[in-house]
Amino acid sequence: MVEVDIVQLKFSFPIPSNKWISNFSKTFTDLQFEMLSMLLLSKNTGSGLFQIKGKKSNLGKFWDEFSQFYKVEKFTLIFQDQNSILVNILFDNPWVIQTLMEAQQFIIQYPILIRRGTVSIDLIAPRNKIDLIFTNPDWKAVDISVKKIKQYCPDSLLSPRQSDILNLALDNGYFDIPRKKSLSELAEDLHISPTALSENLRRINKKLANNYLNYCDE
Repeated sequence: MVEVDIVQLKFSFPIPSNKWISNFSKTFTDLQFEMLSMLLLSKNTGSGLFQIKGKKSNLGKFWDEFSQFYKVEKFTLIFQDQNSILVNILFDNPWVIQTLMEAQQFIIQYPILIRRGTVSIDLIAPRNKIDLIFTNPDWKAVDISVKKIKQYCPDSLLSPRQSDILNLALDNGYFDIPRKKSLSELAEDLHISPTALSENLRRINKKLANNYLNYCDE
Protein backbone atom coordinates (compact mmCIF):
# COMPACT_ATOMS: atom_id res chain seq x y z
CA MET A 1 0.00 0.00 0.00
CA VAL A 2 1.32 3.43 -0.99
CA GLU A 3 1.54 5.81 1.95
CA VAL A 4 -0.10 9.16 1.21
CA ASP A 5 1.66 12.30 2.44
CA ILE A 6 -1.05 14.22 4.33
CA VAL A 7 -0.23 17.79 5.30
CA GLN A 8 -1.89 20.63 7.14
CA LEU A 9 -1.67 23.96 5.35
CA LYS A 10 -2.48 27.43 6.62
CA PHE A 11 -2.48 30.20 4.05
CA SER A 12 -3.99 33.63 3.54
CA PHE A 13 -4.70 36.02 0.70
CA PRO A 14 -6.33 39.43 0.23
CA ILE A 15 -9.96 39.30 -0.80
CA PRO A 16 -10.73 41.23 -4.02
CA SER A 17 -11.98 44.72 -3.18
CA ASN A 18 -15.24 44.17 -5.09
CA LYS A 19 -16.35 41.59 -2.51
CA TRP A 20 -18.55 42.81 0.36
CA ILE A 21 -16.58 40.99 3.03
CA SER A 22 -13.37 42.74 1.99
CA ASN A 23 -14.76 46.24 2.42
CA PHE A 24 -16.76 45.54 5.59
CA SER A 25 -13.87 43.77 7.36
CA LYS A 26 -11.62 46.74 6.52
CA THR A 27 -14.19 49.25 7.77
CA PHE A 28 -15.16 47.39 10.96
CA THR A 29 -11.73 46.31 12.14
CA ASP A 30 -12.94 45.75 15.74
CA LEU A 31 -15.36 43.03 14.61
CA GLN A 32 -14.41 39.40 14.11
CA PHE A 33 -15.68 37.89 10.85
CA GLU A 34 -15.89 34.09 10.62
CA MET A 35 -17.22 31.83 7.88
CA LEU A 36 -18.65 28.73 9.59
CA SER A 37 -19.50 26.81 6.40
CA MET A 38 -19.65 27.27 2.64
CA LEU A 39 -21.43 25.43 -0.16
CA LEU A 40 -21.30 25.55 -3.93
CA LEU A 41 -24.91 25.86 -5.13
CA SER A 42 -24.08 26.27 -8.82
CA LYS A 43 -21.17 27.29 -11.01
CA ASN A 44 -22.04 30.94 -10.45
CA THR A 45 -23.48 30.93 -6.91
CA GLY A 46 -22.14 30.04 -3.47
CA SER A 47 -23.62 30.09 0.02
CA GLY A 48 -21.79 30.97 3.21
CA LEU A 49 -22.78 30.94 6.86
CA PHE A 50 -21.12 33.90 8.56
CA GLN A 51 -20.76 34.82 12.22
CA ILE A 52 -19.79 38.38 13.08
CA LYS A 53 -18.77 39.05 16.68
CA GLY A 54 -17.91 42.16 18.63
CA LYS A 55 -19.29 45.03 20.67
CA LYS A 56 -23.00 45.84 20.43
CA SER A 57 -22.48 49.38 19.08
CA ASN A 58 -20.13 48.22 16.31
CA LEU A 59 -22.38 45.30 15.40
CA GLY A 60 -25.35 47.64 15.11
CA LYS A 61 -23.49 49.99 12.76
CA PHE A 62 -22.29 47.05 10.67
CA TRP A 63 -25.77 45.57 10.34
CA ASP A 64 -27.34 48.90 9.41
CA GLU A 65 -24.81 49.39 6.60
CA PHE A 66 -24.82 45.76 5.46
CA SER A 67 -28.60 45.41 5.27
CA GLN A 68 -28.79 48.59 3.16
CA PHE A 69 -25.90 47.56 0.92
CA TYR A 70 -26.70 43.87 0.28
CA LYS A 71 -29.80 42.73 -1.62
CA VAL A 72 -32.38 41.51 0.88
CA GLU A 73 -33.19 38.39 -1.16
CA LYS A 74 -29.55 37.29 -0.91
CA PHE A 75 -29.19 37.03 2.86
CA THR A 76 -31.08 35.49 5.77
CA LEU A 77 -30.59 36.67 9.34
CA ILE A 78 -30.54 33.55 11.49
CA PHE A 79 -29.61 34.90 14.91
CA GLN A 80 -28.67 38.18 16.54
CA ASP A 81 -27.85 39.21 20.09
CA GLN A 82 -25.73 41.91 21.74
CA ASN A 83 -22.40 40.34 20.80
CA SER A 84 -22.91 38.36 17.61
CA ILE A 85 -24.79 38.06 14.33
CA LEU A 86 -25.32 34.81 12.42
CA VAL A 87 -26.33 35.30 8.79
CA ASN A 88 -26.47 33.11 5.68
CA ILE A 89 -25.36 34.92 2.52
CA LEU A 90 -25.55 34.06 -1.17
CA PHE A 91 -22.69 35.36 -3.30
CA ASP A 92 -21.66 35.32 -6.95
CA ASN A 93 -18.56 33.85 -8.62
CA PRO A 94 -17.58 31.43 -5.83
CA TRP A 95 -14.29 30.44 -7.46
CA VAL A 96 -12.56 29.67 -4.16
CA ILE A 97 -15.17 27.06 -3.20
CA GLN A 98 -15.31 25.69 -6.71
CA THR A 99 -11.55 25.20 -6.93
CA LEU A 100 -11.33 23.48 -3.55
CA MET A 101 -14.22 21.14 -4.38
CA GLU A 102 -12.86 20.28 -7.80
CA ALA A 103 -9.52 19.36 -6.25
CA GLN A 104 -11.33 16.90 -3.92
CA GLN A 105 -9.86 15.21 -0.84
CA PHE A 106 -9.67 18.55 0.94
CA ILE A 107 -10.81 19.01 4.52
CA ILE A 108 -11.44 22.64 5.35
CA GLN A 109 -11.04 23.51 9.01
CA TYR A 110 -13.72 25.94 10.09
CA PRO A 111 -14.15 28.69 11.05
CA ILE A 112 -12.45 30.54 8.20
CA LEU A 113 -11.25 33.86 9.61
CA ILE A 114 -11.51 37.18 7.74
CA ARG A 115 -9.68 40.20 9.08
CA ARG A 116 -8.94 43.56 7.45
CA GLY A 117 -9.73 42.28 3.96
CA THR A 118 -7.61 39.14 4.28
CA VAL A 119 -8.93 35.59 4.57
CA SER A 120 -7.05 32.81 6.40
CA ILE A 121 -7.77 29.19 5.46
CA ASP A 122 -6.65 25.95 7.10
CA LEU A 123 -6.67 22.82 4.95
CA ILE A 124 -5.86 19.16 5.45
CA ALA A 125 -5.10 17.32 2.22
CA PRO A 126 -2.63 15.10 0.37
CA ARG A 127 0.42 17.16 -0.51
CA ASN A 128 0.07 16.48 -4.25
CA LYS A 129 -3.48 17.89 -4.17
CA ILE A 130 -2.26 21.07 -2.50
CA ASP A 131 0.45 21.40 -5.16
CA LEU A 132 -2.19 21.06 -7.88
CA ILE A 133 -4.64 23.61 -6.55
CA PHE A 134 -2.29 26.57 -6.82
CA THR A 135 -1.61 25.82 -10.49
CA ASN A 136 -5.26 26.63 -11.19
CA PRO A 137 -5.46 29.79 -13.37
CA ASP A 138 -7.86 31.47 -10.92
CA TRP A 139 -5.24 31.39 -8.16
CA LYS A 140 -2.31 32.73 -10.20
CA ALA A 141 -3.39 36.35 -9.81
CA VAL A 142 -3.88 35.95 -6.04
CA ASP A 143 -1.16 37.07 -3.63
CA ILE A 144 -1.03 33.91 -1.53
CA SER A 145 0.94 33.89 1.71
CA VAL A 146 1.69 30.46 3.15
CA LYS A 147 1.71 30.80 6.94
CA LYS A 148 2.39 27.21 7.88
CA ILE A 149 2.69 23.79 6.29
CA LYS A 150 3.38 20.70 8.35
CA GLN A 151 2.78 16.99 8.50
CA TYR A 152 -0.77 16.31 9.63
CA CYS A 153 -1.17 14.70 13.04
CA PRO A 154 -4.68 13.18 13.44
CA ASP A 155 -4.49 13.03 17.24
CA SER A 156 -4.35 16.70 18.13
CA LEU A 157 -3.05 17.48 21.59
CA LEU A 158 -4.99 20.75 21.82
CA SER A 159 -8.61 21.51 21.03
CA PRO A 160 -9.26 23.68 17.91
CA ARG A 161 -9.99 26.67 20.16
CA GLN A 162 -6.79 26.13 22.15
CA SER A 163 -4.81 25.83 18.92
CA ASP A 164 -6.30 29.13 17.71
CA ILE A 165 -5.35 30.86 20.96
CA LEU A 166 -1.82 29.46 20.93
CA ASN A 167 -1.25 30.39 17.27
CA LEU A 168 -2.56 33.92 17.82
CA ALA A 169 -0.35 34.33 20.90
CA LEU A 170 2.72 33.14 19.00
CA ASP A 171 1.98 35.22 15.88
CA ASN A 172 1.50 38.38 17.95
CA GLY A 173 4.64 38.00 20.04
CA TYR A 174 2.95 37.26 23.36
CA PHE A 175 5.72 34.80 24.25
CA ASP A 176 8.55 37.02 22.96
CA ILE A 177 11.06 38.68 25.26
CA PRO A 178 10.25 41.51 25.58
CA ARG A 179 6.55 40.76 25.08
CA LYS A 180 5.11 42.48 21.98
CA LYS A 181 1.46 42.14 23.03
CA SER A 182 0.05 42.09 26.54
CA LEU A 183 -2.47 39.64 27.96
CA SER A 184 -5.18 42.31 27.88
CA GLU A 185 -4.47 43.19 24.24
CA LEU A 186 -4.50 39.55 23.21
CA ALA A 187 -7.77 38.99 25.11
CA GLU A 188 -9.32 41.93 23.27
CA ASP A 189 -8.35 40.39 19.91
CA LEU A 190 -10.03 37.13 20.98
CA HIS A 191 -13.12 38.93 22.36
CA ILE A 192 -12.73 37.29 25.77
CA SER A 193 -11.75 38.61 29.20
CA PRO A 194 -8.09 38.62 30.34
CA THR A 195 -9.09 36.20 33.14
CA ALA A 196 -10.57 33.73 30.65
CA LEU A 197 -7.52 34.00 28.43
CA SER A 198 -5.16 33.46 31.37
CA GLU A 199 -7.08 30.30 32.32
CA ASN A 200 -6.95 29.05 28.71
CA LEU A 201 -3.21 29.64 28.54
CA ARG A 202 -2.67 27.75 31.82
CA ARG A 203 -4.62 24.77 30.46
CA ILE A 204 -2.63 24.88 27.21
CA ASN A 205 0.67 25.05 29.09
CA LYS A 206 -0.35 22.12 31.31
CA LYS A 207 -1.20 19.95 28.28
CA LEU A 208 2.06 20.83 26.55
CA ALA A 209 4.10 20.29 29.71
CA ASN A 210 2.51 16.89 30.43
CA ASN A 211 3.04 15.82 26.82
CA TYR A 212 6.68 16.90 26.95
CA LEU A 213 7.36 15.05 30.21
CA ASN A 214 5.57 11.91 29.02
CA TYR A 215 7.55 11.97 25.79
CA CYS A 216 10.86 12.44 27.58
CA ASP A 217 10.09 9.58 30.01
CA GLU A 218 9.53 7.07 27.20
